Amino acid sequence: MTQTHLDALAHARLQDLKDTAQKLSVEIEFTRFEESDFAIQSGLCKVRGQSLILVDRALPVTRQIEIILNALRQFDLDHLYIASWIRERLDNPETTPLAS
Repeated sequence: MTQTHLDALAHARLQDLKDTAQKLSVEIEFTRFEESDFAIQSGLCKVRGQSLILVDRALPVTRQIEIILNALRQFDLDHLYIASWIRERLDNPETTPLAS
């Protein structure tokens, strides 16, 4: 695969993950943590009772995908239609982010 194809695939995968989070009423916020006044780590958190996935925009896209997948593992997705690659990754976390 060419780098352009990999970039397009990665961004399509990010959109699939955003769509899945939206179905769960979970917001994903991409931000640069280095601009924060306090230490922040990417991952799932709760703000005012609402689930939120924080992702450091400075991380490589493949790492961003991993962070969101790890956060989505905390939810019951059995009742939702989600992209087949997401379900496969959740069931087989050892596969690479852009595999399949």
